[in-house]
Amino acid sequence: MSEKEINELGESFFKKIMMKFQTEDPKKIFYTILSSSIGVLIYLMIVIIPKPYIMVDILKFSLAPSLSIICVVGAIRGPIAGLLTGYFSTLLHDILIYSTILNMTLPYLAYGLMGFIIGLAKYEFNNGRSLMKLSVLSVCSYLLAIVFLVIIGFTMENITLLVLLGFVLLPLLTVGIPSVLLLTPLFVFFFDFFKREFRRIRETGNSN
Repeated sequence: MSEKEINELGESFFKKIMMKFQTEDPKKIFYTILSSSIGVLIYLMIVIIPKPYIMVDILKFSLAPSLSIICVVGAIRGPIAGLLTGYFSTLLHDILIYSTILNMTLPYLAYGLMGFIIGLAKYEFNNGRSLMKLSVLSVCSYLLAIVFLVIIGFTMENITLLVLLGFVLLPLLTVGIPSVLLLTPLFVFFFDFFKREFRRIRETGNSN
């Protein structure tokens, strides 16, 4: 393979990466940042609303729609948007609500990685199988984020394993998994529905 072919192959690969990240030109970068900013704003608006929950012994059962917003932005706009939304949403939440920043912002990076992983896959939002794929991938990426959070707590905060399992891991599992499993595909479905309806109305208006 010639040097020219190697360079062309490298440029083609880099272009595909940029297209996947939605950052191949200034316009796409702008919309990626805008999508992340909207996702952060929606996350903060949702997370401050008190949510009812049920306690069964030490198990907490509830839904956290804010977690699904990270997944939705990643699925709609790609990995960079998902990363920025997950990271800055949780970071700003702790700053605004608790006036704290934990462990050099590493816990917030866990949620950013969740959005990043979800954004790497390709989806067809009007396809049931693709929505199921999004649902399963959301759970898998959320579990990776939880593992990351537990490792940070165990190694950097010196929290005992029993405390981590009972007061960190269990609530994250019982609240987070149902949220990302059920709400993420639901939110994406409605987003795609309203997007198609808006496009149809606009096209009808233009034709008239």
